[in-house]
Amino acid sequence: MKSADRPGTEFGRGGPSVFDTIRAAVWVLILIVAALFILPAQMIAHGFGLSARRRIPMVFHRLVLRALGARVTVRGEPTEHRPVLFVPNHVSWMDIMVLGAFSPMSFVAKSEIASWPLFGYLAKLQRSIFVDRERRQSTSRTANEMIDRMREGEPVVLFAEGTSSDGNRVMRFRAALIGAAESLSKATGETVWIQPIALAYRRINGLPSGRQHRPRISWIGDIELIPHAWALLKDGAVDVDLIFGNPVPFDPQAERKAIAQYLEQRVRFLHSAALTGKDEHLPPLAAL
Repeated sequence: MKSADRPGTEFGRGGPSVFDTIRAAVWVLILIVAALFILPAQMIAHGFGLSARRRIPMVFHRLVLRALGARVTVRGEPTEHRPVLFVPNHVSWMDIMVLGAFSPMSFVAKSEIASWPLFGYLAKLQRSIFVDRERRQSTSRTANEMIDRMREGEPVVLFAEGTSSDGNRVMRFRAALIGAAESLSKATGETVWIQPIALAYRRINGLPSGRQHRPRISWIGDIELIPHAWALLKDGAVDVDLIFGNPVPFDPQAERKAIAQYLEQRVRFLHSAALTGKDEHLPPLAAL
């Protein structure tokens, strides 16, 4: 399904105006120019192992969010416990921008992303961990990389649904995907903390997105990335809630399936509360 065929392309108005198209084109130019400076800086920082390699990607993520007119509301706060695994729901490629702009993190991504023009290179420079779920040996290698990052004290982000949703629901969490936390805990005897995170895209162009139009933001199936990103750039305003739930300890005696089910339930609750406006059930607002 191409972006032009997606539901809700006439959301609340008669399509993007000429001004919207010009504004989007200007932002594309700004992002290209920014990338010409940011990429070499990240290459140097990455090559020499400088601490800046964790912060430089945040600059690019924040620029992309600015281009999209994204307004991020943060609730709760990330745990300071280490080692830690962040487990959010997955809606769109925007998820990485929202999380990556907030704090330095390592993302677990599907192996196909590594071969994408520009985006694959950016993912590599951000030290993303690539997994080919069709090959068992790749899954084992990915788990080892995740363990190494967590041991370094760096939060690792894992989309435990294994794929992206339409933004209206949270799908079943795959217990096998949090195996790295189990492996690290059993190998060292220490507690690994897993924090549930909900990403809720609530508004487009200042209006409630609603069940019908929320899939405009989602990136699922065979939707092409470039047309999808271009359409969002022309929309020019997205409101998203980034909600940190209470972290869950995973010790050597923990049961992986039970932990995965609990995390799924917590993320589903936080996501639903944000979309339905039940703010009283959500963590308090954090400083932005």
